[in-house]
Amino acid sequence: MAKAAVLKPEETFARSYVDRLILEKLTEMEAAVKLSELADKLSKDGIGLAAVRSLLASNPERFAYHERRWIPASRLLGIGRPLNEQIAIILHGFGGPMPLNILVAEIARLRRADELTVETQILRIAELDQRFVLDTNDNMSLTAWGFVGGDEKIVRALALNKVDPKEFDEARKKLADIDWHAKNAVADAIKIAAPISMKLLGAVAWASMNPEDPKSVHEYDAREIYSRAVAVQGYVFAPDGVIYPAEDTKKWVSAAIKLADRLAPTVELDDAAPIEVKKEDVDRLVKKILGSEPSTTATRLLEELYEITPSNKTFPDDMANLMDSLRGDARIQWVGGDRFRKAGDVPDFINEVPEPFSFVENGIKDEEGEVVDLELTDDGLSSSLRKLLSHPLATDVLDEDPLPAPKTMPESVRLVLKSIHRELGTFPLCQLPTSWLDGEPKIQELIFVDGNGKELQVWVNHEARLMFGLIEWWFDQAIESGAVFTLTKTPKANVLEFAWMDQPDPVVYISSQRMEELRQIGARSEGMSTLDILVEVMAHWPKGADYLTVLAEVNVVRRSSRRLVASLLSSYQCFYQRSGSPVWHYDAMKLDQGFDKTKKKFVKK
Repeated sequence: MAKAAVLKPEETFARSYVDRLILEKLTEMEAAVKLSELADKLSKDGIGLAAVRSLLASNPERFAYHERRWIPASRLLGIGRPLNEQIAIILHGFGGPMPLNILVAEIARLRRADELTVETQILRIAELDQRFVLDTNDNMSLTAWGFVGGDEKIVRALALNKVDPKEFDEARKKLADIDWHAKNAVADAIKIAAPISMKLLGAVAWASMNPEDPKSVHEYDAREIYSRAVAVQGYVFAPDGVIYPAEDTKKWVSAAIKLADRLAPTVELDDAAPIEVKKEDVDRLVKKILGSEPSTTATRLLEELYEITPSNKTFPDDMANLMDSLRGDARIQWVGGDRFRKAGDVPDFINEVPEPFSFVENGIKDEEGEVVDLELTDDGLSSSLRKLLSHPLATDVLDEDPLPAPKTMPESVRLVLKSIHRELGTFPLCQLPTSWLDGEPKIQELIFVDGNGKELQVWVNHEARLMFGLIEWWFDQAIESGAVFTLTKTPKANVLEFAWMDQPDPVVYISSQRMEELRQIGARSEGMSTLDILVEVMAHWPKGADYLTVLAEVNVVRRSSRRLVASLLSSYQCFYQRSGSPVWHYDAMKLDQGFDKTKKKFVKK
């Protein structure tokens, strides 16, 4: 059914959690013939047909394809076994607290018995058999998932439960103030220590409630402690036996879906001929798009209407046929990749470059009546600055030159956020390699996904050369200028992985204190030339500063082009570079010497 794939530990963990979600819905259904029906039940968790199909087909330990239907693998394994053992097999396969009603239904199918009778039998077993625990939420578990201990010595009890003594000592100190006899003791302990292993939590409770004093009364009840722990609201018992805050589950689902995308090409499934999209099909597809508030992907439409996923051999042809049919319909708008929206359903603010990005000539003149802020041609610039003009950190919206696409296109790009874009919630396309994003259509919707599975809708206007809609994530970043992040392509069109890097860019990073100083200059910059601003900026750097640093700081004070700043550094005699050094220096003693007359011939007309 599936080829072997080597999984990282974090991938195994994530897929185990999502496998449990799939297994729960699959068990509710008894079996799945049409996987779209199973996917519908999981859609609220963000798990689509493609992920369901891939995960089912790549984990024979939990799922079996039997008599042309998908069923839990434990159903086949439990045939002919005693009831207690069947319960244990099903719970082990489920991997976490299992709703009693689902367990009852599964056992009834396995034993071909009446559910009411089976429920009575299971409740009796849950009460008498110490291997099982029925918690207050009516979920059944294996007691061994928690800490099981009696009157053993601590060293032996920890060893039997595979609890690390160092971790035990640390957890014991952290939970030293917990009164384990109190009603809310377990919940309070979890709120303090989560994420914490269920066995580790139980070990601390056991050590407190079963002291080694031979005269003491042993009060630890493994099933009671476990039952209370898994019933705490806002927390989840995960596949690794650890209790995590419930909000962590979203990133597990996101990681499992990424894994499913990677596994999909290895899943061998039968395929038919490519679909033919008829007129009546187009109407149904368009109706789906018009009825959806977010954009709808052609991938999702293929899944929902045709049960076709990327693992189908005909998928490329199916996608091409569907895209051709949809792009020609005036009722909807293609917004890049395989995404469609209602025609005209894009925000107005993305249609033009925001006013703060505009450059304004101040026309300030010196005592001799000469314009102070002059731009030079390339020949008049320092050779080092001539090269730096095309550096991605020097360019910006309305201040860039067309560049050829790289010969080898990277999957991931490192990008740097500048202060003006942080304030406006934008990002310039000039920092991306040419053609890294598809050039058509001109208006596109991207989806950024961070490491926790959080998504952000981002708009791209290729004509404005900007991304829009990033202000929510930008303001989560404390660094105002120089924060570094990466964008990485995923198998899904126009869906990009987003990640902040730990270290800011050393060249354009500006500290909070320095940002405040620059803003103070900006507050009194009315009537100042860009040269005046550059002088104040450079006065802060007695040991010299990189051109890109100076450019970034000047632009905090006032929007200034890369060529103008480079021209001022190259043409006014108070600025200089030492031989072999990349940094620029300012000599206040030479400020009165003004403009280098030899540069006159290079002034741009």
